[in-house]
Amino acid sequence: MKKLISFFLLSTFVIAGPYEPNNIDKQIINHTFNEEFDRAIKLSQDQIKTNTGSPKYYYYYINTKILEYYQKVTELDPDKREAGRKALNKEIINYCENVLNKFDKSKLDTENKFYLGSIYAYLGRINGIDGSWWSAFRNGQKSRNIMEEVLKADPQFYDAYLVLGMLYYYADRLSGVTGFIAGVLGMSGDRNKGLEYLRIAYEKGKLTYGQTTLTLIEIYSSLEDNDYEAIKFYEDFLDRYPKNKRTLNAYCQRLIGLYEFSKLASLINSELIEDYTKARYYDAIGNSELAIKFAESSLKNEKSLWRGAAGNAKYIIVFNGWLTGNTSIQKKYEPELDERYKEIFETLKNFENESRWLYQFSIQAAAGKSITDLENLAANKPDTRKAPELEYRFNLLMGFLYYKNNILNKSESFYRRSLNSPNERDKYTAYKYLVDIYLKQSTEKSKVKKLLDEIDDFDNDRLTFRSKELEKKYNL
Repeated sequence: MKKLISFFLLSTFVIAGPYEPNNIDKQIINHTFNEEFDRAIKLSQDQIKTNTGSPKYYYYYINTKILEYYQKVTELDPDKREAGRKALNKEIINYCENVLNKFDKSKLDTENKFYLGSIYAYLGRINGIDGSWWSAFRNGQKSRNIMEEVLKADPQFYDAYLVLGMLYYYADRLSGVTGFIAGVLGMSGDRNKGLEYLRIAYEKGKLTYGQTTLTLIEIYSSLEDNDYEAIKFYEDFLDRYPKNKRTLNAYCQRLIGLYEFSKLASLINSELIEDYTKARYYDAIGNSELAIKFAESSLKNEKSLWRGAAGNAKYIIVFNGWLTGNTSIQKKYEPELDERYKEIFETLKNFENESRWLYQFSIQAAAGKSITDLENLAANKPDTRKAPELEYRFNLLMGFLYYKNNILNKSESFYRRSLNSPNERDKYTAYKYLVDIYLKQSTEKSKVKKLLDEIDDFDNDRLTFRSKELEKKYNL
């Protein structure tokens, strides 16, 4: 009985105490991650006035301002973004530095040390975005030291693992001058430890769920380029914060790439879905009229689109205009295609029957046809040997469809064929899925070693990081 009482006395501070967000905190968090920034900022500022001895609400305010910052940058004209980014960086850096000067770490309790360490981490992040690497690593190191101190005082303060996980993971991605500076300051990287720590914060943390989940989304969808791993984090985040337009549209773009159109169908009419996302969706399912409509609409504010989206929207218009015989709209936008899309479109026109067949085949795949039905359709594929670009596109699609249906041997075969493509994008995609195939099923070490050697020659950072899992699995 005495042991039980002692356990509760030791646990009360962690379980029922200050490490759970209170009602005001929850309101700020919900407004922040639902992109209702003005409300979150107002609540944070009000609390700062009445909690002058704590960095807590400065932490919440800065978190909101940084997320608002990303939105503001994307809304700037491309030719003004660099200057705008610099101005916003300076604003946040100055604010963080002023806040940090207000507090003496030695006078803070464990919870408030956590908030102080998080502000150092935010400052280091913006230093890095600003290109001030020495400052970035110095502030990152201060943040790491504080978080280690927090965990030493309370090993169950799981939110502290967010910063540690980010530092270990991102430090492992550095090279050149930035890697040298990190090494000088003792910021050694460890991808596996970084991911492990981020998982701990995600699964057990109470204060940093939003930041942690967005970090894991960024890592898996961009740096690791592993959409299947990223999807569950997207879905968990959006289940809690459904009004986050930026994350919702990124999620929909991932679903398109994964042919998860049944999930998209229930989302596509939301007012939060952007016109470019709708254009890609309707293009993929074969609704040319709506694909053209939304692609044109997205171009009305072309400068706000992310890099490459405007070019793709113009191609969607040209391609669907050609498909439907709408020559006026085709001719209007065809001169605006960039060189890559001009080459693709020329191939389609030169091999019209083969191109139309491949498009109809992809529509059937998007409609969720069974792999048996798709194999039957593929048996009637026209000869594309004179149009190798179309052949490679077919190989990539079949490789993906077999992968999606967990028929990995056939998937491997089609992706192997895709490596003969002269297109670097095709090769990258094939290598990416071959890594996943060899992770999902065991194969000969010699094949894995050959793949790793090829990836090394291909010289792509994201592939190099993904392939580390293969080295670990096959002890290479």
